[in-house]
Amino acid sequence: MENESGYVWHYTVGTPLAAIARSGGLMPAAARGPVARAGEQEILWFSRNQQWDPSATKDQALDRARHTLSQAAMHARFGLYRFGLPAHDMRLLPWPTVTRVADIDVPEAMTMVASGLRCGAAPTDWLGTLTSIPLSELRFETWTGATWALANLDELAAQLA
Repeated sequence: MENESGYVWHYTVGTPLAAIARSGGLMPAAARGPVARAGEQEILWFSRNQQWDPSATKDQALDRARHTLSQAAMHARFGLYRFGLPAHDMRLLPWPTVTRVADIDVPEAMTMVASGLRCGAAPTDWLGTLTSIPLSELRFETWTGATWALANLDELAAQLA
């Protein structure tokens, strides 16, 4: 996908924003598998998709809704947000390199691809890093229902807390 903004994005819904603001950064997380394998590292995911990556919602309670609700419905119900990192950031590794570096086994990586494809994502848009990214290095935006707009995470987190 064309990267007209110069950024890649970590997409999320409103539920984790207060915790993200308190933590001071985005942190790598375990893959969706029930139990991480010994040696497997956690990944912080980004997407080249400039609108919304359908695989973004990781909250298990929202998992079913993610597959059945449109982007507009997700926006109305949970709010849509994204954190931007410059696309040229050296910490980013493309798919599937990031899974090899994180020591994710091939069957699990293929399960991730299948899950992404089922919900309309393009795994070729995915990038990841094994390191945390401070909020000060990220651009934060909110979906207005029509476009992405700069937002203030601290103000939003205070409203959601």
